[in-house]
Amino acid sequence: MYSRENNRGFLISGLICLAGMIFSGSVLAEQLAEKAVPSETQRSITLQLPPKNLARWYKPENKRQVWLHTMFRLRREILAMQDYAAKGQQENLKKWSDKFIKDYLSIAQMMPQWEKYLFKDKLEMLQIAVKSQQNKQISLILKKLGKSCMHCHDDYQTITTLLYRSADFSQQKVINRQTQEAVDYDDVMEHLSNAVNRVNIAIKDDCFDTALENIKPVKEQLAALSGSCSNCHKKDNIPVQRIIGAADKLLPELEQQLKAGDKSQSGRKLGEFAVKVCARCHAIHRLSSDLKSILE
Repeated sequence: MYSRENNRGFLISGLICLAGMIFSGSVLAEQLAEKAVPSETQRSITLQLPPKNLARWYKPENKRQVWLHTMFRLRREILAMQDYAAKGQQENLKKWSDKFIKDYLSIAQMMPQWEKYLFKDKLEMLQIAVKSQQNKQISLILKKLGKSCMHCHDDYQTITTLLYRSADFSQQKVINRQTQEAVDYDDVMEHLSNAVNRVNIAIKDDCFDTALENIKPVKEQLAALSGSCSNCHKKDNIPVQRIIGAADKLLPELEQQLKAGDKSQSGRKLGEFAVKVCARCHAIHRLSSDLKSILE
């Protein structure tokens, strides 16, 4: 449950019920209504959303991940200055300090409301130290400058990663290879989940022929999904192959166990499939996608 605050934040309230106890819906509702005092298993967390104009510096509003790469450069520039100052290599130190100053000041150009967080006086101290070769002072100055980064990182880094660097499946369509129809991603995932669970149910009930029949829709749904993965994985297909490749190996092995009528090994193989195929993808994409949908 969440609500926005001042268009920049929202409140997430979570309830974690006592494990091992089973309640009917009505009884659970009554107990939650009576529970007014927060406990160790009930707490509220307030998160702040970054200013909306930050999206201008991330894809898809921008052709490049401008903000992200600026942050990467700043981190690299700080390390280079620390190393070259320690070695007394003034030419390289000057070169990297010039880059750092330019990128540091670009923060205010991209996000004027964050200019107040910049330590411009420390930036001037850095310039003086580099010019006068006070190399022992540079590391201390950089640490102080680094604290200005934490003003934003503490509030926004994790939220920004979820908003602008995690996959958005809400607009994704999956092409049905038989009908060539574009299907919503959620619908495909539901059909895939149902197919896998039907295999599981059939194994538990010793209905091995039924389980074999449901392997086919599992393969079809996975094949359709793998085609949609290229929308994001355009240059690097290794993550897709890691998951689909596991399915291509495990499903034929599962079919062999089913044909042999081996209930124990069939169950184990299906469990291995769930971990190496379903869970691998969910661990990367599902959690971040669900959190992103809440933030938006």
